[in-house]
Amino acid sequence: MLKRLSVRGFKSLYDTDVHLAPLVVVFGPNAAGKSNLLEAMLLLSKLVRERTLADAFDAAVRGYPAEAFSFTGPARGDQLRLSLEAELMLRDQRRLQYRVGVIMTPETGEVGLADEYLCPLTKRGSASGNPVIELVEGEIRIRRKRKQSHPFREKPGLGHTVVSNLQYAGPHYPDFDRLRDELGAWRLVYLDPRDVMRRSQPPREVQDIGERGEFLVPFLHRLRSSTEHREDFRSIVRATRAVIPNVEDIRTELVPSRGEIDLSVRQDGQWMPARVLSEGTLRVLALCAMMANPFQRGLLAFEEPENGVHPRRIEVISRLLCNASAERQVVVSTHSPLLVGQVVQMVRSGTVNAESVSILQCSSTPDGTRITPFACSGPLFEEQALREALVAAEDADLVQASLVRGWLDE
Repeated sequence: MLKRLSVRGFKSLYDTDVHLAPLVVVFGPNAAGKSNLLEAMLLLSKLVRERTLADAFDAAVRGYPAEAFSFTGPARGDQLRLSLEAELMLRDQRRLQYRVGVIMTPETGEVGLADEYLCPLTKRGSASGNPVIELVEGEIRIRRKRKQSHPFREKPGLGHTVVSNLQYAGPHYPDFDRLRDELGAWRLVYLDPRDVMRRSQPPREVQDIGERGEFLVPFLHRLRSSTEHREDFRSIVRATRAVIPNVEDIRTELVPSRGEIDLSVRQDGQWMPARVLSEGTLRVLALCAMMANPFQRGLLAFEEPENGVHPRRIEVISRLLCNASAERQVVVSTHSPLLVGQVVQMVRSGTVNAESVSILQCSSTPDGTRITPFACSGPLFEEQALREALVAAEDADLVQASLVRGWLDE
């Protein structure tokens, strides 16, 4: 689990430090930088797992790699720099601190490793022994477990992170393996219900629905066809019906003549193929599939889970998120006052432990994105805080403003 994340020099996150609970709700108006926080998490994961820094940026960053850096107009030839630092709690309750710094030369687009640090932590958060990776006197030093010999040394400027080098694995480097396993299980999902989620697919032994939902069909078919995981499939059907009451059943069917799986949903007594389902129905089905995934238990991040959901069913979505966060860390971004309000109400009513939820307010300032904890105390409907947080000061979007105002005044 990601306990704390510090981001410096990444897009609009000039200098951001946040503490995170099992369920994290990041809210704010459009263009406030919510997506950048989720993208920073994905980049951290890819830097640990991908073969090169360039591959990590290509896999994690929307836009050109240079656009990942907080570009404030340096002179030609100056280097840009970003830093990501995380404090992690593993499933066995071990704690790790990891930091990675990357530099880029804007003229050439070259990226290099500027800094890397990995150290086990005590329960109180202090260093437990020597760091296994650290930058000392201009060298990156790499220490083996219980070896008194001199540490390995690397020069800054590498085209990959040290921890992504599988040469450092096994019993001499257990913390490397733990970090790779933890961050490698993180998923950031950008659902694409317009195209890839509708396609028939051949059977695949997939463990999730894919970063765009492209493996939704084979994932559901794997669960439905497996005796071991059939109950997980049934739980997806039940959850989908709870959000969309006119959904009666879901099925996948392998068509031998094509060697592909078709997905269909029964609504109001009629079976509807995936190609004609609404985007909202596909989004909800994908959300429920992610929540019930028996194969993956790493951090799951995605944007706007309320999309396509009737406002009266937002409470069900909120409960799904809270229930899912008991098994894995869930991070969502939203600009829906309904979703934020439901989570706040669950905290205030005691339905959800306040320590298990982080509600973060995201706003745009001249100094970049500002992310601060949102206080759940006090009567929500008597405050202006939520109203102000969801409508940017310069926002002329009267529709959004009216929505927020109307909801608060009900």
